Amino acid sequence: MKNNVNFNFILPSKTIFGEGTVKRVGGEAKKLSVKRVLIVTSRGMLKREAFRQLTRSLQDHKLSFEVFSDVDPEPLLEDVHNCSIRAKETRSELIIGFGGGSVMDVAKKAAADLRLRKIMVPTTAGTGSEVTHESVLKVNGKKKAFVDEELTPDVAIVDPDLTKTMSPQLTASTGIDALAHSIECYESEKSNALAKAVALSAFNLLKENIKKAIGGDEEARLNMSMGSLMAGIALGNAGTALAHALSYPLSNRGVPHGEAIAMVLPYALEFNGSDDAFVKGMIEVIKTIEPRWDLHWDIEEMAKEVMSDERHLENNPRGVMFENVLNIFGRMEEVFQKGQTV
Repeated sequence: MKNNVNFNFILPSKTIFGEGTVKRVGGEAKKLSVKRVLIVTSRGMLKREAFRQLTRSLQDHKLSFEVFSDVDPEPLLEDVHNCSIRAKETRSELIIGFGGGSVMDVAKKAAADLRLRKIMVPTTAGTGSEVTHESVLKVNGKKKAFVDEELTPDVAIVDPDLTKTMSPQLTASTGIDALAHSIECYESEKSNALAKAVALSAFNLLKENIKKAIGGDEEARLNMSMGSLMAGIALGNAGTALAHALSYPLSNRGVPHGEAIAMVLPYALEFNGSDDAFVKGMIEVIKTIEPRWDLHWDIEEMAKEVMSDERHLENNPRGVMFENVLNIFGRMEEVFQKGQTV
């Protein structure tokens, strides 16, 4: 692994962490000297108390707001286009992304395209999108990463209380996504001393708390939010590798990102020579997700999609060949044919 001495480290201007901090959104928006706000969120979030806390905070600071909630679970570039139209119609000066990674990726891209201020508030513990300068969207049915400093949020507000409504399955899949970020960013060929330090701390926190968080332990949920945040910081400054490359063909076929990462992570870890005991521990966590596999998928076509993902494969600490990827997908297919989950 290379240890890059010369590097840039990109972060939001301000990151706020703590229980109840969603109530600070209005105050932070006010500091950005805006009056009109567009909240980007999911339809399901509109019914939750957390959303009411967010809107009350904006009202308390006399900020007007509108809502855009038409975001696909695997977001499309068209979602960004529609969000941008809504922002223009409402003359919004600030976009708030309030939700999981899909919501924040749409919010960041729309805000960057329109040169608007942006505040990100995650409601899951996994993607780290609130602190990255990356937005992953489907373009013509295939996932594509947009990477640009303009995508960096002005403010990230991470409130662990917002994750309490997550199901055990969502807690597991998003938590594994964060774990993958911490591992891959530590091993990434683009990593540096600062990113490695943050990634290692994130890894230790996440692996110690993920099973407890799945069981509903509130302190563990708080630790998962912190671990996800730290892993996101590493992600934005080191980049991910083989597991994310393997996950994209699954997401292109409708598998949610966290679930796709969970399915491929043990195979990526094994390929890169990770500790057997840790891999087995991950498999136990993954069993709670009940991942899916369609036996009609063309694994050769999927392997070609992986090999075209140079950005992720160049980061991997071990060289990856087409035969390696085909072998991994072949093993996965065989496992699922037998009715197993990993």
